[in-house]
Amino acid sequence: MLKFVFIPIFILIGINSYSQESSAQKIAEFNRLHDITVKYQSTNLDSSRLYMDSCLALAKEMRPHYYFGKALQLKTRGEFYEGEIDSSIVYGNQSLEILKEYPDSLEFFFAEYNQGNMFLYREDNIQALVQFKKAAKIIDEHFDVYVSVDREQVIMNRAYCHASIAMVLLNLEDFSGSIRSFKKVLKITDKIETYDAQMLRSVVLGNLGAAYFGLGDYDATESLAIASMDLKKSLGQNGTLGYSFQILSDAAYGRGKYKLCLRYLDESDKKFEVLDTQIEIDRNNFKRAVCYLALKNADKAIELLSNLEETYRKDFPKKDQADLYEQLANAYQLKGDFELANDYFRITLKYRKDLDVKNDRKIVNEFINFFEKEEDQLNHKIQNLRNVQEKEKLELQIEGESEKKIWIYTLFLVSIVCLILVILVISSAYRRNKRTNVELSESIDENKILFKEVHHRVKNNFQIISSLLNLQHGIEEDERGKKVLTDAQGRIQSMSLVHEMLYRKSDVKKIDFDQYAGELVDSIIKSFTKEDAMIEYSVKDANCSFDLEVAVPLGLILNEAITNAVKYAFNDLKIGKIDISLDQKNENEYQLVIRDNGAGIPEEYINGNKETLGVELINILSEQLGGKANFKNEEGAVITIEFKS
Repeated sequence: MLKFVFIPIFILIGINSYSQESSAQKIAEFNRLHDITVKYQSTNLDSSRLYMDSCLALAKEMRPHYYFGKALQLKTRGEFYEGEIDSSIVYGNQSLEILKEYPDSLEFFFAEYNQGNMFLYREDNIQALVQFKKAAKIIDEHFDVYVSVDREQVIMNRAYCHASIAMVLLNLEDFSGSIRSFKKVLKITDKIETYDAQMLRSVVLGNLGAAYFGLGDYDATESLAIASMDLKKSLGQNGTLGYSFQILSDAAYGRGKYKLCLRYLDESDKKFEVLDTQIEIDRNNFKRAVCYLALKNADKAIELLSNLEETYRKDFPKKDQADLYEQLANAYQLKGDFELANDYFRITLKYRKDLDVKNDRKIVNEFINFFEKEEDQLNHKIQNLRNVQEKEKLELQIEGESEKKIWIYTLFLVSIVCLILVILVISSAYRRNKRTNVELSESIDENKILFKEVHHRVKNNFQIISSLLNLQHGIEEDERGKKVLTDAQGRIQSMSLVHEMLYRKSDVKKIDFDQYAGELVDSIIKSFTKEDAMIEYSVKDANCSFDLEVAVPLGLILNEAITNAVKYAFNDLKIGKIDISLDQKNENEYQLVIRDNGAGIPEEYINGNKETLGVELINILSEQLGGKANFKNEEGAVITIEFKS
């Protein structure tokens, strides 16, 4: 699930105050070579290497050493792009040693920040976290100096620091800490309208959703993924929507909607195919395997995971490799091949142990260094305290008994005063608490009234929309257009009825199914039947009531089923009959059956060879309720919906 989103940033900076000792000609030539090297590093590594060597040679002749430190940053970047991470870290350390002499230069900040990216690439999360926090501290300490160069870019650099910190915390599964850091990035970039700032916000929104997924808050996960998706669309970054679909698939998986998860992964693949991003398609295939495991399809899961094994060992970090082998072990365990399952579990444990040892050792070292400093400070404080105590002891021995009595009386009086104050505070708190309870009770009543008013206004808005559709229906000449408008009116009416019932009831949270279904069916029959037509209906339920999230999809399902029956099923019958029944199977599992005595459903719709919008809507809404729909003919049409609440 987790991935490196923030690549190392290497930002060009202009001439600064440390160039005073170098000649203007050398500075101009250095900057020219530096700019060309940076340009070629993203397009042609061979050409960039030549210019980089020339830049290094010139920097050795220049004073101050700042330019040589800056040139070494080019070398650090070049080694990183060529995959030589160890060499990149070595050059980065050499650059840092030089640039420490210029702590208020932007180049010093870049050196610290880029070292963090190196450690993050090597999965050394703790060391990366230390580096990113150092970089953030440098920005904060020298903010006034940096903004004189480029205020907007410095603010963006600060945002990148906190975004990188958030990503490391996400890798370490510190989801709460990651959320705090991501929110800080959104706050920093809130008033920056540049493309880069908005692009960073779109990425942060998606990863914030991933952090909430780690906490099990799937509503927040979906909302943030959709917000990220909308922002990316407005920026013209449709190819990157694949990441948003990945996060939506995580939320669907968390809710147990595995088929919906697979659909989101298919959409994600389509976006990544445009970008030619095979590594993300491989991640999607891994998630598919996990879904198939949840669906108890061990063979399909093993097929996908086996195809990914070589790619994961070659191109993916160890954490992802460990996850792959763990899922292979689970798949073979599900299949009953316990010997192979044990082998893969051993491989998983080895990878996890390597990761734990790598990061925990860093944690221990950091803690020991911190503890030693704190211990020295504590020892110093203890020694000072002992000196003070010894001095006070000698003074007390010199003072007479009379002064001791004065202290005793004083302490007694102070105790009495404190006791009185405590009693007064408790009494005041009691009165304040009582007053607060009254205010809360009044606030709850007021909120109920406001909540009912909201439902009333929503119902009125639906009625306005329905009236507009009715006006359009009156002037529409095309019969197909009229049919579409009539169907839309019916769907709006089913949603409007929910809010109307919530407004009418004293309980503004639940909808009684039998009352809702009866009013809805009665409204549909009156809307679509002629005066001489006879249609009877009945509603049976187990005294079930649902909240808004379930009632609206149920109403739309009923609208589609009853509308189709009224319009098409009873053409050859004098009396049509519609029976609706709702049974509660388990604590949160229900079965809705809608049957009629009409002509039945055409076989091509039942077999899935052909679909109407109504059938497709019923299927989608059933999946939204965590269930499925079944269509059959049995002396008329029978539609069965099994769902959860």
